[in-house]
Amino acid sequence: MARITEDYSNAPQPQGKKRGLGGNASWILIVSVTLFVIALPTMILLLFGMLPSMVALIIDRSKGKSAASTVSAVNFIGVFPYIMDLWKGGNNIDQALGMLDIFTMLIMYSAAAMGWLLFMSAPPVISSFVMVLQQRKIANLRKQQKSLIEEWGPDVAALTEGFNEEGGKAPHDLQGNAEPQISEPTAPQ
Repeated sequence: MARITEDYSNAPQPQGKKRGLGGNASWILIVSVTLFVIALPTMILLLFGMLPSMVALIIDRSKGKSAASTVSAVNFIGVFPYIMDLWKGGNNIDQALGMLDIFTMLIMYSAAAMGWLLFMSAPPVISSFVMVLQQRKIANLRKQQKSLIEEWGPDVAALTEGFNEEGGKAPHDLQGNAEPQISEPTAPQ
């Protein structure tokens, strides 16, 4: 028996842009450190206010991170008014730490909870809405089909069902190279 000893380590690898957390994490780290240096009071408020978003980012294992993005967006809506108050005021560390009372944190975290509620409740509501629209479309198509059968006769429906008059498969459903036999429609009498 021959032994295969070929080395495939130098084989060409498939080309494509690899996107991983490594590149994104380094940019996030650079921006975060820069903002901590430039806008420390704002970053303190964001750090404590956006904790539920960070937790959602860690626990969301889906490909698109839809839970994390939904929770983060709504959580930021809860944090943003306090950031505006911070910017209108003295914009110092004492003011930022003073804003982190129980009432402020309750509002910020309640906004994140609304994001989770939105994430969990929206897909079933949307799917039931789409289902109703599809059922309505099916009903309209059946009504159109009935009117076509009344106008052109029952032979029109025979080809759509896939069976011919003898009970076998219609020519267009046969395997192989069978050509469908199409007859010219006759005018209703």
